[in-house]
Amino acid sequence: MIGIPLLNKGSLRQPASVIISVGSEGNEVKDVYGALKSVKILTNRQCAATGTFVFETRRNEAGGVDIVDDNLFTPCTKIFVLADFVDYTEEIFRGYVKAAKPKFPVSPGEATFEVDIQDESIILEREHIREKHGDKSADSDKQILEKLASKVGLKLSKDCAEGQQSRILGQDKTSICFLRERAKANGYELLFEEGEIYFGPWRLDSTPQPTIMVYAGRATNCLEFNPLEDALKPNKIRFDLPPRDKGTKNISDSLETKEKTLGQQKTSECGNKLPPYEARISRNGDETEEETRARVQALADENAMKLKATGKLDGSLYGHVLKVAQMVSVDGVGSRFGGLWYVDKVAHEFSSEGYKQNFELIRNATGETSAPTGPLSAASSIVSVIRSFGG
Repeated sequence: MIGIPLLNKGSLRQPASVIISVGSEGNEVKDVYGALKSVKILTNRQCAATGTFVFETRRNEAGGVDIVDDNLFTPCTKIFVLADFVDYTEEIFRGYVKAAKPKFPVSPGEATFEVDIQDESIILEREHIREKHGDKSADSDKQILEKLASKVGLKLSKDCAEGQQSRILGQDKTSICFLRERAKANGYELLFEEGEIYFGPWRLDSTPQPTIMVYAGRATNCLEFNPLEDALKPNKIRFDLPPRDKGTKNISDSLETKEKTLGQQKTSECGNKLPPYEARISRNGDETEEETRARVQALADENAMKLKATGKLDGSLYGHVLKVAQMVSVDGVGSRFGGLWYVDKVAHEFSSEGYKQNFELIRNATGETSAPTGPLSAASSIVSVIRSFGG
């Protein structure tokens, strides 16, 4: 399949392009590529993936409006977006048209047609459900998810976790709102990926994606990398549970992150000459002690990610779709900020300037722990470039 060539042919590798397909069978819409101005897709591990297509449009000789009257992008149409790297393709997005927005300004030459899209979580937003999950005994969170997903034809990933099963839960909201609450209660991620739902813990042990290469000579694929260390996040979270019955004691505990350390020195070990940094929270509604502990543990894990980095990849040079909620290695920025990071957000954009991926990464430690993945490290790439010039 051939998408829109959007980069200069003189690049170091063949330019990446975008493929848009519609309908349950995924029919490519090649005829509209000539009018396509831009494609933007935002993926985020904490909320739905969304995006926008922008087309140029104009009235045709028959009195209709190009693209708009083709009825390819009517609301609720199934949408697939892939990155085409010439020899292979990788999926960026799968979902539905959320809104179609033609714009007809004073100048006919500036008329556009914008299409807003959202991932498959949109299916779980369409019905407000009042139901108790469990009859005489409680269902596990995974059982509830499977029941709600099967009603709308969605499948679960084989890696989904069971979650909690401490009490019968009542639902009085849309399924997506309810499930996001359950994910938060467990400290889980809820992701809609390539036709499946992932409901489970952070995947810090996942195989790292191809390395983000900074200042790596000809191997460079990163156009910008900006790390930030945030000291104003607590190292521990304390919770207090007042006694529910007479004769029982108040429960108080302080939790710190239990997640895998992505470096040599934990962020909680920095600034230890200052007073301990501990936040305090209370029980949320009628949740059980198990739920409170899980919620507090999730907060501790999230706050341990005190290192953040923003940056931009040249999608053609990187040669892959950077996935959220997966590991990636960064090389070429020194030992403190080099090494393994977790991908938090990625904004994909295809335009006349090419395929760019603006990313946000998070990390709970500093210092490299292992050699970066990928064909070359930044250091060896630079050496090879120097040698090629006789240095």
